[in-house]
Amino acid sequence: MTAMKNCKNVLIFIFIFFLNINLSKSETSLKLDDEFFPEGIAVSKFTGDIFVGSLKENKVVRFPNGKKDPEIFIPSAKNDLLSVIGIIVDDRNKMLWVCSSNPGVSNYPNKNPIISLKAFDLVSGEIINSYPFPGGGFCNDVTIDSNGNVYATDSFNPRILRVNKSMNRLETWIENKDLFQGEGFNLNGITYIDNSIYTVKMNSGELFKIDIAENGKPSKINKINLPRPLNAPDGVEAIDKNNLLVVENRAKGTWIGSLTKINLSSTPTIEILRDGLDTPTTVALKGKNAWVLQAQFSHLFGDEKDISPDPFEIISVPYKTSFLTSIKKLLNFLN
Repeated sequence: MTAMKNCKNVLIFIFIFFLNINLSKSETSLKLDDEFFPEGIAVSKFTGDIFVGSLKENKVVRFPNGKKDPEIFIPSAKNDLLSVIGIIVDDRNKMLWVCSSNPGVSNYPNKNPIISLKAFDLVSGEIINSYPFPGGGFCNDVTIDSNGNVYATDSFNPRILRVNKSMNRLETWIENKDLFQGEGFNLNGITYIDNSIYTVKMNSGELFKIDIAENGKPSKINKINLPRPLNAPDGVEAIDKNNLLVVENRAKGTWIGSLTKINLSSTPTIEILRDGLDTPTTVALKGKNAWVLQAQFSHLFGDEKDISPDPFEIISVPYKTSFLTSIKKLLNFLN
């Protein structure tokens, strides 16, 4: 009976997986109100739902698959939630992981803000756990490896942290002052590809690859030799083992940015998929489209901060991937 139930679940997932690919073709953009100021985005590969976090409203909304109207998933400032930065869906464990940090622009200021990585139930939105950043810092982005380990970047300290499940706490996984330290925001977007962690350094435009040893510890760090420095890189997202997406910003000192694809061959290449974006921050994949946030940060941090922004737009950008890559993503989820 159990085997039949598991088989049924697998078939349902396969149906939804390919349905999401087809649905994504008809979706071109999603809108949020002018108080939202989005920062993080994530997609459930199982349901196709899109989740978006707010920098200013301290909340997360959900766009049900195929719907253009968002619904409140995590209400403002609930569970000591600060500004929502990077987020990721953990479909295997039915959780949404959220970086909760304090950039000082929230409509719900906290007298004693605790920088943390939080886990919420993917169905109910209820809090499951909260992991404070030891010594403080800035929880910026989060990723999950193939064994279910959860990693988070710290933009204020030269380190990447990982959840120690047995000890129920965040611990420093790797720290490197020579490579990761600098002025302003340092490590930002993070993603997992083929037993390695990739992360970008925002203030220098560098991309790093950190291999994971069999015991789970970091083994070696490589700086990827890119054709040019990235422009204030923010979110990153893996396409497959040879390609990743990165959101670039502040081109020529403006708030305008782009969605860029990096090929990780022996001679890496950079290809801009869409430019002219208004402060893009993060990106998430759904089917054959990449969904990119436009945060309009000139209205929050820049010279237009006294001017109300337009409604925030999340746009879909087609990207190329092979059928084999889609099958591998499916098999990784099932395993």
